Amino acid sequence: MDKKMNKRKRLIDAAYKVFVKKGYLNSSIKDIANEAQMTPGLVHYYFKSKEELLLSVQQEIQANYHTKYKGKIEELPSLKDTLLEIKSRSTDNPDWYRWRYEIYSLGIKDTDGNLENQVQSVLKGGRDSLSAPLQQVIGDEKEASALASIMLACFDGLALQKIVDSDVDMDQAYEVLQEMIELYLSRKKD
Repeated sequence: MDKKMNKRKRLIDAAYKVFVKKGYLNSSIKDIANEAQMTPGLVHYYFKSKEELLLSVQQEIQANYHTKYKGKIEELPSLKDTLLEIKSRSTDNPDWYRWRYEIYSLGIKDTDGNLENQVQSVLKGGRDSLSAPLQQVIGDEKEASALASIMLACFDGLALQKIVDSDVDMDQAYEVLQEMIELYLSRKKD
């Protein structure tokens, strides 16, 4: 990686840490520069605005996520293993979910549509990654997409609860979720 790309990557990584810790609206270019151990002028050299940096962070997060989990669905032999892997994200990497909630919040309030489009893309990507294997089991694209939407809402909602309240019993919640999905899928097979 050349020096210019390395500095850009350092700024993106620093912005991610600052945005997760302080929130986008409470973060400054100076905060990000300090985290990256660079000057604020360098931040402006690489990114025209804080929003451009935010969008770059989002693109980086999505690219890393898709690289990390590409092919995982094929590797996981059962619904239980899939749910365990998803559940582990909220305990192993809660900042990833904090980032999601930050983007969701900003996208809901967005007036020009840039961030709203990012949120739509994040949610669509999540639904699509769940819907494809579900469609093989259910056989109906619309129904698989609907179930994927419900599952995504469960994953995001359970992670939010765990981040905010450490007493939430994720193991029990995911066991019940698994039973509900299995019951639904067994009804579809009959």
